[in-house]
Amino acid sequence: MKRIIFILFFALMALASCQKKNAPLFRGDYSFKTSGSVTLEEIVPQGETGETFTVGLPNEIGQLEISTLDNGKDSVLVVMNTMGGEVVVTHAFCKDNEIFLRDFKKNTLLLTGDSLTLKNDLRVKATGRMYEDNTLILNMTYDGEAERNERSFKVFGDDIRMAAIRN
Repeated sequence: MKRIIFILFFALMALASCQKKNAPLFRGDYSFKTSGSVTLEEIVPQGETGETFTVGLPNEIGQLEISTLDNGKDSVLVVMNTMGGEVVVTHAFCKDNEIFLRDFKKNTLLLTGDSLTLKNDLRVKATGRMYEDNTLILNMTYDGEAERNERSFKVFGDDIRMAAIRN
């Protein structure tokens, strides 16, 4: 009898832990804030020296929604709605307490030291982890090009974080 109770206890624990993992763990509405910095490297003809500098990203705030696409799978739909900005939609898959977003494009303002702003399309790679069942931290990498004063720059950075709290 004790053996049966012991086996049932562990079976229930295993089922309970499976319920918390993967897509259902991430499903919900979040408020988010994104911050970080990127490097701009001037694109110049071979043999010439261009300008390189780091610029801060403006703090973005907004709403994030994660919806399950298929209850039997770990695929989710991610919708990021930046306040005063754009809406980005991408797919992701979940494994345990991690989420892996499909690469997406984002239109971002970059702040330079002389107060000029650059607006450009960047490719974004993002992965994240859930903490305490209500806080999602996404680590992002930006990659793309931008123009400033008729000069072209390569834009790259992996010092970008999004902190999202479940509403």
